[in-house]
Amino acid sequence: MKIVSMFMACIIMLSPVATDLAGAQKATKRTSVAILDLEPKGVPESEVSALSDRLRTELFMTDAFDVMERGKMQEVLKEQGFQQSGACNSDACAVEVGQLIGVEKMIAGSLGKVGRTYSINLRMIDVKTGRMERSVTKDYEGDIDKLLTQVMKTVAQIMANSVSGKSAAASLANEQEESKPVYKKWWFWGGIGGVAVGGVLAAVLGGSKGAATPAATTPTPTDTDIPAPPTRP
Repeated sequence: MKIVSMFMACIIMLSPVATDLAGAQKATKRTSVAILDLEPKGVPESEVSALSDRLRTELFMTDAFDVMERGKMQEVLKEQGFQQSGACNSDACAVEVGQLIGVEKMIAGSLGKVGRTYSINLRMIDVKTGRMERSVTKDYEGDIDKLLTQVMKTVAQIMANSVSGKSAAASLANEQEESKPVYKKWWFWGGIGGVAVGGVLAAVLGGSKGAATPAATTPTPTDTDIPAPPTRP
């Protein structure tokens, strides 16, 4: 039974539940970031604004960023007396905004459309050095709805990987793994295999234990009618 218990413990530790618990216990430092509204190029401003908000949410959901809300950013800039004629799309403007609001990184970019193809271009700028650390370009052909539900999540994860040291290939592999049905994931079949092996071991050990137990023997009866031998005088 001890061996079976050990197998079950291994299965639990290999499951995603244990992985999530371990990740929750491990404290991670988030990078403070603010996102400038994307520059619209052939796309209605209302839709670009909604996609910019979705990008903020997706960046926060990666657990890599501490994202400043747009309202909070505008409030701080107003208090600091920041004035900008026209859109703030340059790296220099992004760095200036980042210094005023006190974040480590700034993300700026644009969203354009040619025919049925949307193109999102993002760049992440380090506020301290003024250097562009990451640039992401993602093209998508189809309805704009997919930009909201899929593309923003993808580009946010790529940005998160750039500050956590992961590669884009690792991000894609992780996304593909998460999209698999349960019966195609390795831990599902690993768990079934572990349970099967544990059952076989339990049966073998139980049979060996039963075979090794000696049968009870009946003691030989003693005849009490035979007289004792005479003793010498």
